Amino acid sequence: MLPSIHSIMRRLRGHHLALLIALDETGSVRKAATQMALSQPAITKALREIETTFGTELFVRSSRGIAANEVGRSVIRHARLIRSELGDLREEIAGILRGSGGTLAVGAVMGAIPTWMTPALRMLRDRQPDISVEVSEDTSARLLGMLDQRALDVVLGRPNVSMHTEAYDFVPLAAERLEFVVGANSPLASRKRVQLRELADLQWIVFSAQMPMRLVLEQVFDDAGIDFPAHALETSSTFATVSLLRSDDQMVAMMPSMVASYFETSGLLKVLPLQVNRTSVPFGIVTRKGAPHSQPVEAFIECCVSLMHDQGVEIDG
Repeated sequence: MLPSIHSIMRRLRGHHLALLIALDETGSVRKAATQMALSQPAITKALREIETTFGTELFVRSSRGIAANEVGRSVIRHARLIRSELGDLREEIAGILRGSGGTLAVGAVMGAIPTWMTPALRMLRDRQPDISVEVSEDTSARLLGMLDQRALDVVLGRPNVSMHTEAYDFVPLAAERLEFVVGANSPLASRKRVQLRELADLQWIVFSAQMPMRLVLEQVFDDAGIDFPAHALETSSTFATVSLLRSDDQMVAMMPSMVASYFETSGLLKVLPLQVNRTSVPFGIVTRKGAPHSQPVEAFIECCVSLMHDQGVEIDG
């Protein structure tokens, strides 16, 4: 029977991981012993301990040496991942001890990227040039899931999409203005005036149901007394949206004003002369309720707060 995770964690040692990698690299107990400066009996004993820990053999022995079986290849792959993570941990600790560096995993909804995440990260890297940053863009719902799983340290998004908003600390940043956009080569791109009814029969690119921007779009159509487009194409990907709009001049989408302006300036999209009379629910800085913040997270939040002051945003409370 496969041992429990608690049993594996209790019995597996760091030198076990190093041995697995050495055996995979050399294909020989003798060569692995030389590489690790240990005797062959010590290597054989440690390998027995590892296989006992996992409750199964990990290698096939033959006259030609030793080779990992299917289970062994899986264990070795994860051993390499753990070694890599430990290397990252060491670098992060070294950065903390230097008073800089460290790692930051930040997620952001599309509309927060141009005016908040990008300048905040630029400011952060000016202060801490050796910091390592991982960026994720997705919907608030998916980003909150990553935050819950500790895959992200901080999110620029909307906690109201969660059924457990009390699980998060939240500092609002901005409510997004929204625009209708088409590909730069669309016949509508040169129009001086456009009515919503003219867009109703086009192929729409929308967020999935219950997402804030999708709800806003549904409200816009409802306000105008127009049926919501049937058979809309759903995606949360900014790149997919831009690519689809450029590939088909009969497609239209709605996106945050700052994002739309960015792609219009780049000549990829065209903002239509049609005002969206609703704004999205405000996004902001989201962290896990009561969770201690690492130095990089604190520094990133400070940069966001600095931007808030620059833009004249008032912080409640």
